[in-house]
Amino acid sequence: MPTATGAFGLEPSADQMREMGAAAVEYLTRFIDSLPDASAAGAVQDALEVAASLHGSPPEEGRTFAGVLNDVARGAAHALEPAGPGYLAYIPGGGLYSAALATFLASGVNRFVNLASTAPVFVQMETDVLRWLCDLFGLGPASGGILTTGGSMANLSAIVTARSARLPADFLSGTIYVSEQAHASVAKAAKIAGFPGSNVVRVAVTPELRLNVDALAEAIGRDRAAGRTPFCVVANAGTTNTGAVDPIVAVAQLCERERLWLHVDAAYGGFFQLTERGGRDCRGSNARTRSPSTRTRGCSCPMARVR
Repeated sequence: MPTATGAFGLEPSADQMREMGAAAVEYLTRFIDSLPDASAAGAVQDALEVAASLHGSPPEEGRTFAGVLNDVARGAAHALEPAGPGYLAYIPGGGLYSAALATFLASGVNRFVNLASTAPVFVQMETDVLRWLCDLFGLGPASGGILTTGGSMANLSAIVTARSARLPADFLSGTIYVSEQAHASVAKAAKIAGFPGSNVVRVAVTPELRLNVDALAEAIGRDRAAGRTPFCVVANAGTTNTGAVDPIVAVAQLCERERLWLHVDAAYGGFFQLTERGGRDCRGSNARTRSPSTRTRGCSCPMARVR
């Protein structure tokens, strides 16, 4: 019987699965355990040579799992190490072991969760997580959402949702406002959602690299006068370049007056809400901002959204 060190197919035996799984866990454990001493650059200087050595046509026969795992290890070693203590640029971090196991289990059981009736327990799990997040940010019982694979897909879903909620079927006059420090995925999301590049208006920032609210107000007024349809503002709760947080309370108030949809890209700083200070600030913001006359949903903390 072939083992983890021999060729394997798409449907390995129970013994093969155990051996392959054990080898993968052993590698990943060693990899994560070594991160505190990892170099920021790794062996990136030889990365192109390693990449070239792996280039080739599809093999006629299957490879050993050990060989494939070795290629994965080489790829991980010949790369920048954002989880290492010497890495200070941008925001990528290391993989979480618990998240890796969750992905492994989810992919392995592969239950269909697009309909609640097909996997009600898993749908309940997802619903609970979304409810926890809504409660964490002080959003009301009518709030909801979806779980995405990352910040880029989250921005895309937000732009499409805002477009559907605020614009007619002919939406090409709609304008989206972003900080000069906004992540590139926002402009890409707008393009995928069908907007020309000129419909994404980049707004100046303050010397602290935060969105300039006065410049935003001027841009909105200018576009309205020109016959365009302002409908969405994307603010930042932590920019990729510096971690700057836009003045979200002031932006939310402007969006309220102008009846614009506010989306906060909180891929960087949103989970500050999990800290004691973040949770306290959110509760205080709720007390200050909620009133019968406002349409603001939730609080002024990162990820709050005006609808």
